[in-house]
Amino acid sequence: MLVDREEETVRLLRLVTDVSGGPERLGVISGAASSGKTELLAHVCRKAAADGLRLLSAAASPAEQGFPYAVLEQLLQGVPEHHTNVAPSFPAAGAEDGTEADADAAEVPAAVLRDVHRVLTTLTDDAPLLIAVDDIQFADPQSVRCLAHVLRRIPPDALRVIVTRGLRPGTAGGAATAALDELLHGPQVCHIRIGPLTEEGVRRLVADRLGAARAAGPAPAFHASTGGNPLLVHGLLDDHASADDHVSATDDGTAHEGGSARDDTSAPDHGAPRTCEMFQQAALVCVHRSGADALRVAHGVALLGRVRSVPLLGRLVGLDESAVRRAVTDLTEAGILHDGGFRHEAVRTALVEDLPCAEISGLRRLAARLLHENGAAPTAVARQLLNCPPDTDEAPVTEEWVARVLRDAAREAIAGDRITFAMSCLQLAERHCADGPERLVIRSTLAQIIWRVKPLAWAQQVMSLAGAAREGLLPPAHALGVAAGLLWSGCAEDAAAIMSRVAGTVAETSDPGLRGELLLARLTMACTFPGAAELLETPAEQHRNREEPTADPSPRHTALRALQAVLVRGADAGAIAAAEQVLETVPLSDKTVNPLRAALMTLVYADALNAASTWCDRLLAESVTRQAPGWRANFSAIRGLVALRRGQLSDAVEYAEKSLEYLPARGWGVAVGLPLSVLVEARTAMGHHETAAELLSRPVPEPMFRSRYGLHYLYARGRHQLATGRHYAALTDFRLCEEQMGSWGLDSPTLAPWRVGAAETWLLLENPEQAGRLAEEQLSRSGAARTRTRGMALRVLAASRPLAERPAILDRAVDLLQQGGDWYESARALADLGRTHEALGDPSRGRLLVRRAWRIADGCNAEELSRSLLPPPVRGAPAESAGASARADSTAVSSLTDAERRVASLAAYGYTNREIAAKLFITVSTVEQHLTRVYRKINISQRQDLPISLDTDVAYTA
Repeated sequence: MLVDREEETVRLLRLVTDVSGGPERLGVISGAASSGKTELLAHVCRKAAADGLRLLSAAASPAEQGFPYAVLEQLLQGVPEHHTNVAPSFPAAGAEDGTEADADAAEVPAAVLRDVHRVLTTLTDDAPLLIAVDDIQFADPQSVRCLAHVLRRIPPDALRVIVTRGLRPGTAGGAATAALDELLHGPQVCHIRIGPLTEEGVRRLVADRLGAARAAGPAPAFHASTGGNPLLVHGLLDDHASADDHVSATDDGTAHEGGSARDDTSAPDHGAPRTCEMFQQAALVCVHRSGADALRVAHGVALLGRVRSVPLLGRLVGLDESAVRRAVTDLTEAGILHDGGFRHEAVRTALVEDLPCAEISGLRRLAARLLHENGAAPTAVARQLLNCPPDTDEAPVTEEWVARVLRDAAREAIAGDRITFAMSCLQLAERHCADGPERLVIRSTLAQIIWRVKPLAWAQQVMSLAGAAREGLLPPAHALGVAAGLLWSGCAEDAAAIMSRVAGTVAETSDPGLRGELLLARLTMACTFPGAAELLETPAEQHRNREEPTADPSPRHTALRALQAVLVRGADAGAIAAAEQVLETVPLSDKTVNPLRAALMTLVYADALNAASTWCDRLLAESVTRQAPGWRANFSAIRGLVALRRGQLSDAVEYAEKSLEYLPARGWGVAVGLPLSVLVEARTAMGHHETAAELLSRPVPEPMFRSRYGLHYLYARGRHQLATGRHYAALTDFRLCEEQMGSWGLDSPTLAPWRVGAAETWLLLENPEQAGRLAEEQLSRSGAARTRTRGMALRVLAASRPLAERPAILDRAVDLLQQGGDWYESARALADLGRTHEALGDPSRGRLLVRRAWRIADGCNAEELSRSLLPPPVRGAPAESAGASARADSTAVSSLTDAERRVASLAAYGYTNREIAAKLFITVSTVEQHLTRVYRKINISQRQDLPISLDTDVAYTA
């Protein structure tokens, strides 16, 4: 379909058919490569032939430009058979290879000119003659001279000529150019320059393929991607059609009766052009048709990304500035370039792939050097070096600037959160670095950032640097980074040796910044391996650090000191405030991820679970956004611990399993104790004892038991042993916690509340006196802090006391556990309180409390506890009937208003009308009215029949 060429068609047809008007005899169609010149020529020729003109046509080619009379021979192939006896005979080429030695060789003998004139004149006897030549700039000069001769000799009413030409002359040299000038620059020439299609023209082309209704949307995007080049538009349309065919082939094959898929309004969106092979091939054709210089320039721009500098581009492709400017102009007119860059990235990709493999490496290296010499940004230079294909025959570039530029680019990438690019820069810098010490620094820098995206590779990177760090071959700051990695892997002795060497350097240089880094490493050691006393500060250092502030006094030191304080003293208001300040002010980065983890753990150990949950969710979301699986694994494990301590057992399992998915167990080092302990304890509370046993059977690193994470693991294993009836094994694990925490001076009641676990074990072993003693000891260590851990201790203490004393103690336990936000422990305490009331002769109150405990246990997926609290008739109910009841309840509850739902939910949890009124700040009468309407809507007669599908979260948090 020919569009946007109506005016040009009219002019050319007038030239061909109106022989009486004006001197014009030769039509010259010019334009950029693939702009539609050939299509316009063919369209005019068809029209002329239909009007009775005799047509002779030919297409010139660069490959035949050196063969004399090649175009003329093509033209004469169209001569009718009865005229072949008068066809001219052409002399042999002047050289054996068909090329001409000089301009004289392009001269045509007079005999040949007379013969050509005679043949063409004979052809005009029957009808006017139209000669059409495509790409005349590639025609051999002999044929061009013959055409010029006959144009002068044959009358205008008998002969017309139309040719197409590109924006630049052919490549044969002076003879061809002179002959072409003789033909094209005369008074009888009608020049027609065609430009790109307008947006309306593109819309018409798209409509012809996609239908008018669907053309308006994609037309602007098609025009923007192609610049109106018809060949590129057709390439896009071909790719678009292939994509639609693929969609049709992969759907369910259902056809609409009486219509096609193209008529369906649910067809794929055509708003954005789909680029694939056909568009890329069309772009390559355009570039190649634009000439050799344009091809070289296009390749150069593809490597550079855009035309950054004409002189630089010229040096890269080996052309002078004027040639580069002409090529850029031609490529812009062809729709390939726009504003110095490619209109579509797919074109750049195709041109890079079009480069010969033997050349691309050298061009990339040259581009990098030229960019560096011209002061380009390090990242631009680095991209050239990174994109060099591996060449085993060529030695790495060892110039000093290469490694330096790559390191600078890595630094910029780290600041911009482009970690994968930074890693690639550092890895390449290491290969191009000739200096041993500098190579170690590069590897150390890589180790500091690789954790974020490839945490499994991080441990290997750190271990490979351990020897150099111990021997003092790394700068002290880098050596401390290696020491931190060794602590994670459990190599405390190696970390100690490195810190000792750095401490000697600090003593010699008195560098405050380095002293601050050393202090951070020691604080990390104190919080991770508390038993490694040799790495803690000496008394003299402690005094100096109090007297002289470190170079980095705030966030990182504050977070670790807060964690250390809460590990030693338990819940601490000052530590909580310090941790929250760090979380509020410190952005997440490779250097701050460990302090932020420390701040989160401070909140967890202080039972500030709501704050810990909020901050952890924010950091998790940021880790996801920044595509950092290492960070995400760490924060997921901490989030799982928070969920566990809030009694949200399914969430705890999900977060902990995700953390091991982002970072498999072999990459966790000693910290694997955290996600594993969360999984074991949560599965145990849910009653999934076989799953918990399988988790405990997995191998763990032996150094883990000398770390803080080992305490989590031992406590979780003790809970599992207790739940499965192995009481003495449970006592052993709880006592191991006691021994280690006592020897480390970290007997915090919130870190691993082993006394609560041991007390529960002694209760099952029928030793309430020992259980009560441990519970009271736990309470005494927790002080007056209103924490969930204190509530847990009160629940166990109540079980060791006479029946009459238990309600008051359990009331306090329930209050603390609800304030602390622990669903699971709240359910256990409520169940104990309900059973106590039943035993004391108040079955009504007891049943309400047990029912409330059951609902909470059911809501947090504590399946074993939930089953134990169900009334006997319900325990044997088949699953199918239970599911039907749940569906019925859901339907009934959906009719309740928000106010009715809140009241009914609290009533279902066992709250009295007066308690509900106090919680919701309404009158008792209003509560009664709401309940009356609820009973009527869901067709029940008493509180005990309230459905379980009510919003448990509303009831629990009210």
